[in-house]
Amino acid sequence: MTDTPGPEGTVAGGLTSAMRRLRDAGSPSPRLDAELLLAYLTGQERSWVLAHPEAGIDSAAFDPLVARRAAGEPIAYIRGFKEWRSLHMKTDARALIPRPETELLADRAMDEIAVRMARDDGPLVAWEVATGSAAVAVALAVRFRSALMVGRLTLIATDLSPEALELAAENLAAHGVNGLVTVECADLLDPARGSLPRPDVVVANLPYVASAEVDTRQGSLGYEPRLALDGGPDGLTLLRRLLADLPTRSAPGAIVLLEIGVGQADAITALAPSGASVSVVPDLGGLDRIVRVEMPD
Repeated sequence: MTDTPGPEGTVAGGLTSAMRRLRDAGSPSPRLDAELLLAYLTGQERSWVLAHPEAGIDSAAFDPLVARRAAGEPIAYIRGFKEWRSLHMKTDARALIPRPETELLADRAMDEIAVRMARDDGPLVAWEVATGSAAVAVALAVRFRSALMVGRLTLIATDLSPEALELAAENLAAHGVNGLVTVECADLLDPARGSLPRPDVVVANLPYVASAEVDTRQGSLGYEPRLALDGGPDGLTLLRRLLADLPTRSAPGAIVLLEIGVGQADAITALAPSGASVSVVPDLGGLDRIVRVEMPD
């Protein structure tokens, strides 16, 4: 005769207990967190967890996962991956966790590259600065795999952190595009005109959080690498440097796409190089999210 698991040893009981614990700890999404952690524990999809409330679970293994989340550790670090644009991205403390808002950056980059390839006959160079986990680079490489294979497009992914580049290489390899992307440790666009060509399209999700906010260590800020978050006193230090470098580091007529924080659009627009055309792209919530800079020819 098989013992029937007690309430704490079932999906329903485990979810109830975990949600209560996470809510008390201040999680903004206790139910979703509990469901994702239980799906990870069982090796099932979240839909399976919701459809099998009576199934037994290993409470002794579930409790430490809940404790880590209650302490503030991001779900993506606990599970070791993040679903992003239908991609399975490996995540750990070597790089920033891919955000939903950065999907807009990838979408706009795809649009710009496609337009340039349709308009121009020659080869195109696209460069992602501060690639981190390489989420955007992977998305671009998967989308333009054929163009990369025949040399119609060159895709470069750089980062200042060697540790982040290790994670980037792992994600590129996991998606079968590691041989199609040039990965290099670099400070912004420094290698341009040297070891690397000047880019026609620049894509960058640079750190844009003010140092004082990073210092609070609230939420994921206490777990993600500071190098990937800290944008200096006003959050614009690296964005300011990149914009200043564009006239000498980017190709004539280059398109530059920058993810920004709330309230930064006006300041970044004012920093754009002389003669550049600047526009701002809002996200689905209506917040300014992308600054598009078109350099003069």
